Amino acid sequence: MTTILVIFILSLLCSLLLTPLIRNLACNAGVMDVPSSRKVHKHAVPRIGGLALFIAFFCPFILCFLFQLDTLAVKSLFGDDRIVGFLVGAVLIFSLGLVDDLRDLPAVVKLSGQVVIALIAYFWGFQIHAVSAPFVGGLSLWIFSLPLTVFWFVLVMNAINLADGLDGLAAGICLFVSLAMLFVCSTSGRIPEALAFAALAGATLGFLRYNFYPASIFMGDSGSYFLGYTLAALSVAGSIKGQVATAMLIPVIALGVPLIDTLWAPFRRFVFGQKIFQPDRDHFHHKLVKLGYTQRRAVLLIYSLTIMLGIGAITLVHSQNDTAALILFVLGIGVIFTTRYLGIDKFFTLRRMLNWAQDLSDEVGIRHDRRSFLNHQARMAGAANLEELWQAVCVSLQDLDFERAELQYIPQKEAVYKGHVPQQFSWKNIDRDEGNRKNEAKAQEATPDQLCPLSITLPLCEIREGYFCNFGTLHLEKNMYDEPAGQYTLKRIEHLRRTLIATLLKIAPH
Repeated sequence: MTTILVIFILSLLCSLLLTPLIRNLACNAGVMDVPSSRKVHKHAVPRIGGLALFIAFFCPFILCFLFQLDTLAVKSLFGDDRIVGFLVGAVLIFSLGLVDDLRDLPAVVKLSGQVVIALIAYFWGFQIHAVSAPFVGGLSLWIFSLPLTVFWFVLVMNAINLADGLDGLAAGICLFVSLAMLFVCSTSGRIPEALAFAALAGATLGFLRYNFYPASIFMGDSGSYFLGYTLAALSVAGSIKGQVATAMLIPVIALGVPLIDTLWAPFRRFVFGQKIFQPDRDHFHHKLVKLGYTQRRAVLLIYSLTIMLGIGAITLVHSQNDTAALILFVLGIGVIFTTRYLGIDKFFTLRRMLNWAQDLSDEVGIRHDRRSFLNHQARMAGAANLEELWQAVCVSLQDLDFERAELQYIPQKEAVYKGHVPQQFSWKNIDRDEGNRKNEAKAQEATPDQLCPLSITLPLCEIREGYFCNFGTLHLEKNMYDEPAGQYTLKRIEHLRRTLIATLLKIAPH
């Protein structure tokens, strides 16, 4: 325990001393984070604070190595075979972030670099072999160990990076998560991981002295990537020994706020038609600021959530699966109600999500009415003459509850002549017409706005191989007062129009 305390203090002092020096160096070199439309700060701020975090983290271990500190904890740390792999990955991810701070790398390059570094960590021994599921216990991953480990590294690195949107937010989250993991590792005898978490906590705490609102220096991508990589690697290393599956739940829950935000961001951008990797100001902390919270209050609120999740994670270590499931359920309900109270998910309501799923099932043809209408289209496409085609069209329109239809057909051989008389095909839905007569008294009492007739005229024309084909028009009518149009009626009508034109091109004389 004494060695852990010494490592923490040395890292803290190093961070306190180095951060202002790095800040002055960045100012003199012109490495500044300038304000933009997607950033909340109003003045240029130095952006390579990650250099101070990187040095402050490793400084205590370098001193222990130089002075040959002979303690059991230090021996267990330097005796770990994975330390070289951790150092290689840490240097690479820090370098990737530093180059991005200086040059603004494309998103694809950064993501590719993260994946490569995660693969290096995996093949050097940082592997997730099992996960824990409530009421089930540990589940072995087998061949899924590699993709899940890579996903974990990339997820945590980007989660910390996205959290670095308000002053002190990313550093504070890493501080509280490190303290939670420090407690868990020290009480369970995982000394090497405890020493590393102590150094990480000291480095982030010292950096917060200058990074908390109003920040005089930012950690940049070099700092956020390094912190995310370190948290991911150390949590995986801590899960290898004892309580394999349950231990992985601890960092997952403790990092709940940034992880949920990171997983939600690409889905949100995809739904709204935005680029998945394009930065925006719709993250959780940005929403808090838009709701009227000051930067300081928003950061403190997320700090509170992180502390609560960290306490829940610590509790999980001393609980069985049933208790863990109850805790996870309570935490999940708390997060849901918190986000609803804050107005984060006003658009993504349960009804909207169900409608979106329904649209998706209709598009891929799973819904029964979609498959039924596809059968009508197949019948239209197989028509041998105009009469069969019109009968198939009428069956489709009856299935869509239209009342009347009229086809003004122009044979192509007559289209070039002026004064031609189009052929007319008409149809009336007998069932709907009888229903209208039964409701005639009710319809007469309705106002014109209530009657709400739907009238559609579709041009049957298309350009094929440079030739303009005009087969006339298809006119449809439906009384919306008697029965409103279905959710997919207009989509079905467009499909009908396309199939009708394609069939006419095949069977009509030219």
